[in-house]
Amino acid sequence: MTRWRLWAALGVLAFGWLATTNWAQDQITVHVHEFQDTRGVTVLSPLVTLDKDFTDRTGLRTRFGVDAVSASSDSCARCHAQGASNGRLFASASVVRTLGDTKVSFGGEISRENFYAADTGMVSVTRALNKANTVVGAGYSLSFNRPVLHPGEDVEHQQGHDLYASLTQTLTRTTIVQLAYDFNYVSGYQSSQFLRTSVNKTMMLGVTPDVRTRQAFTVRLRQGLPARTFLEGDYRFYRDDWALRSTSLSLGLTHDLTDRVSAGVTYRWYDQLGAFFYRPSYVGNPQFFTGDFRLAPFSSGLTSARVVITPRNGMWGFAAGTAFDLEYSRYLANTKYQAAIFSAGLKIPLSH
Repeated sequence: MTRWRLWAALGVLAFGWLATTNWAQDQITVHVHEFQDTRGVTVLSPLVTLDKDFTDRTGLRTRFGVDAVSASSDSCARCHAQGASNGRLFASASVVRTLGDTKVSFGGEISRENFYAADTGMVSVTRALNKANTVVGAGYSLSFNRPVLHPGEDVEHQQGHDLYASLTQTLTRTTIVQLAYDFNYVSGYQSSQFLRTSVNKTMMLGVTPDVRTRQAFTVRLRQGLPARTFLEGDYRFYRDDWALRSTSLSLGLTHDLTDRVSAGVTYRWYDQLGAFFYRPSYVGNPQFFTGDFRLAPFSSGLTSARVVITPRNGMWGFAAGTAFDLEYSRYLANTKYQAAIFSAGLKIPLSH
């Protein structure tokens, strides 16, 4: 994992240098996530985001991140029975152009890891209506993915199209509702190049359909409550043509303890029906079979607690608008799988 830690350090240092540039109305955000689960997998993920406005109408948003994995969660049992270290390096950039009440964004992302490469282009449009009380948005992205069939050198190809649309409505001074729809079409190789499953008591790499259509419907509520308290509620329903269905519901409360400190808790419940061809093991001559746990039926809960601290202007040498946030999450699934996630973030405004 040393090489990925080096990339992470270099990325943070590079964006730290950018933070010393004499810019106005811009900000840099640094987040570090640590993930540990019951399989012995540890993931360290630093992420740096830079927002810069060139003019009142044109801005740039860039991201650089690294996922350093101590043992591959989809480890290749043929080569690394105990799992193998892995890592992912990604960078993205998008330009935002404001035209009156309309914002247009276009950009792309490049992602590389040991046995997988992905390149994505994206464009989105949002428009404010009804004195900015109504906002409509839509977007499209096209991805070209190339998994390597480790331990060989053969490369498969996958192509993904993603369309989304959203409507955000301010109902009252304290209530905002958003409706969103996402449509995704993926074609090409979609099996895991690592995970194997039992077919007639022989461990084999999975075979899945080479076309998948996915849809998701989401409803979000943001509600202001008395005593400087805020309610967040999200509902999401997902379905695809592999017969996988999922439902998730999350509720959260955030309270301003002081003018400078806020704290919140969130609980997310998730339930999933497996793909039509998923089995713990297979007999006979099945057309499709998989050992991918992400296609299995399961339910889970995620509990999170977060604290955000905004220092006074000049305190500890930070400018106004600087914010620290700390978050801890605990994930429990009915498959006896557990994980802990710790996140720490720092937002620094860049000003003259």
